[in-house]
Order: sequence, then structure tokens, then C-alpha cells
Amino acid sequence: MSPFYPSLDVLWNGDIEEKLEYAQSLHISNTEYEKLEKWIIQMSDLNLFGYPNVFVDVEYAKTFHSNWLGKASNTKIIGVATLEKYIIELIEFEGLRDVLPEDRVVVENLLLRSALISEGKRQLLGYEILGYIKGTGSFHSYLCNGLEKDYSKHFNFKVNNFGLIETLEEAEKCASFSNEKDLEAEEVLWLPWAIYEYL
Repeated sequence: MSPFYPSLDVLWNGDIEEKLEYAQSLHISNTEYEKLEKWIIQMSDLNLFGYPNVFVDVEYAKTFHSNWLGKASNTKIIGVATLEKYIIELIEFEGLRDVLPEDRVVVENLLLRSALISEGKRQLLGYEILGYIKGTGSFHSYLCNGLEKDYSKHFNFKVNNFGLIETLEEAEKCASFSNEKDLEAEEVLWLPWAIYEYL
């Protein structure tokens, strides 16, 4: 869909030439790139940032954006959140409390914190139906499972201008439907997630 920042392939695995090209693509100096890399490593060591490009708080994402993405065009800070009851359900479903903290990815530690999403300036873009993949920090989407076809057969299913489900009620109905046993989909707990853009 679009590039994600920071590019972990470059920061953590890239060679010197790739790192120089990345600095150029961000319109920052090599010195600024080195600061970026050190800052990301520090955030990662403190479990405040991790794969796949997740900051545990929007303020860290804003710091990264203002310090290193100011000259990169058309960048957005996107956040995801769901209701506390769904977080509890996901934690129980995946047995995350039984996983040692050092064996959890950043997303799992974040789920266990059950921190409230920042109430700062933000715009709700809509809802997505996602299924968490334990141990990865990644999610399946209903779209990669073709479930929109099933939704359309059973509901008056439509998406908004962002390609997202418009209301929580619709998203909850679709998520519940996605968890039915006879549906051909990934064996994950499908939940409704709100997608925000931070301004």
C-alpha cells in the first residue's frame, strides 16, 4: 500500500549504501540518519518500539515524525485500538499472560498494558476486522481472507471512502460472523479494530 517508516529492513539489516539511500529519501543528512538509527535502537531496547513498526505511544511516533519525517511528503501517523472487552478476550484466547515478558513482542506487551489510546488530535477513519497472529506482532485482515464476499452475501456490507467499515456496530457484526466455525478463514480471533489518523 505504502512505505512504512522507519524502514526496519534498512535500519536493522541494511548495508551502508542502503542506509545512505534511505537518508537521501528522507531528505536528511548522514549525521541525522545516524541519530535516527540510534534513537530507534534505544526505543527498541526500552520496549517502546518494535516490529512491525509499532510505537507503544503516539507521542513517540510524533517525536519520530517531527524529527525525521518533516521533509518526507504525505506521511501519516496511524493508530489502531479496540474496546477493553476485546483486548481481554484476545489476551485470554492467545494465553498471553502465560508468555514470559522477554518472549513477547511489543504488540503483546502493549495489549497486556491495556493502555488507553491517546485522546490527542485524531480522526477516526473507520473499522477493520483483524485477527492477531500470536508471537509476530502482525494481524490478518478480513480482506486477505476474502471475507468481504461473505459479508456481502449475509449483510448490507459496504465500506467508506477509506475502504474501512463505517461503524463499530457493523464491525462487531462482521467480526462475530468471521469467528463462525464453518467459515473458511484463518484460525484467529477476529475482532473489530478502530483505525485512527493522528493529526
